[in-house]
Amino acid sequence: MAPSAWIHEIVGDDFKTFVIEGSRKHPVLADFWAPWCAPCRMLGPILEKVVQHFEGQIHLAKINTDVQPALAQEYGIQSIPAVKLFVEGRVVEAFVGVQPERRIRELIESHLPNPDAPRIEEALALAQRGALREALQVLETLEANGSKNPRLPLALIFVNLLRGETEQARAQLDGLPPALLSDPLHGRVSSLLHFVSLLESELAKMPPELSHRLSIGAREVLSGRAETAVQQWLEDLAEVRADEREPLQEAIRLAFPLIDNEARRLEYQRQLARSLH
Repeated sequence: MAPSAWIHEIVGDDFKTFVIEGSRKHPVLADFWAPWCAPCRMLGPILEKVVQHFEGQIHLAKINTDVQPALAQEYGIQSIPAVKLFVEGRVVEAFVGVQPERRIRELIESHLPNPDAPRIEEALALAQRGALREALQVLETLEANGSKNPRLPLALIFVNLLRGETEQARAQLDGLPPALLSDPLHGRVSSLLHFVSLLESELAKMPPELSHRLSIGAREVLSGRAETAVQQWLEDLAEVRADEREPLQEAIRLAFPLIDNEARRLEYQRQLARSLH
């Protein structure tokens, strides 16, 4: 292992200090490995190179599973090498086996503080209020200035989707790096694409009354009022025929990621669960 202030060999009770508590100051990669494991010996230098690249923004903790079997069991390690990324004391990403350096860098970058993050949040808030031109200007300015924030492409897709650029958004979404798949905004974009598809094609194949109910709700969703749509669809479930309930239930499930109020989202999920039984 290359000597570095950013790479730690975990011994004794060091895990809590270097990984759990350390990840509250900076992300920590926990590498579960063993000396006899050939893939571990391949991955180790890649991880060390990546950590050195970030110059202290992220640390690497090496856990020898032969020496620390209890830690391996606690974190469900069944195959090595296994790597878990800790942020704020919890696992936020994980992978098993040797991965390309680029994939590991992308995974890390998606969890590093970024000076452009507030501007991206500002643009998303503008888009939610319907100020799409202003939101796009903010994001395009960041892009022109060479922003490295990994969320910027996803935010652009979101705004362009609300502007009606459906096919472009769908193609761009498919090309995003894997590390962004866990971003809540990715779930919002995927849900919006579903409702665009409903409006474009699926509604025409449904019975008129069901099509009308779904169409009204889908337009509420696309206007940033997913909660209104879900409330109405839950009421509609009691009125539609048995064979029409499944499309409504699926629309409700897909709208959940678009509801910001967690307490209400949980309540709607309970209501939906009761409707299934």
